[in-house]
Amino acid sequence: MKILITGGTGYIGSHACVALLAAGHQPTIVDNLSNSRREVVDRIAQICGQRPAFYLGDVRDRDFLRHVFRSADVEAVFHFAGLKSVSESVTDALRYYDCNVGGTLTLCQIMRESAIRLLVFSSSATVYGDPASVPISEGFPRA
Repeated sequence: MKILITGGTGYIGSHACVALLAAGHQPTIVDNLSNSRREVVDRIAQICGQRPAFYLGDVRDRDFLRHVFRSADVEAVFHFAGLKSVSESVTDALRYYDCNVGGTLTLCQIMRESAIRLLVFSSSATVYGDPASVPISEGFPRA
């Protein structure tokens, strides 16, 4: 399957890319490199013996995403792109809203235009607050 991974050079995205390549899928990475480095793509290629396609750009850019969806013939999306610092999100809330909410909305709109209905979305364990016990299950109350 041809899978777009937004935030694919980040920690979770790069590990997902390795797993997808190992399973025989064809991942394509989109990342603006605000929280990572391009060398991650080289490391994925070293680990897997295959280099995923890489597009440098922002998920809020509609024309860029349209181009990627057409060029990569995307069939599904793993959405890991976004800003992640809880403390920074409090002090710079509008930037976080624009990036995380705006980026997800734009991605979903392009997915709809492209008739792509398969989406894996990654949130954060911080929605659960400070748990009294671990591991946290899906039924754990949110903060």
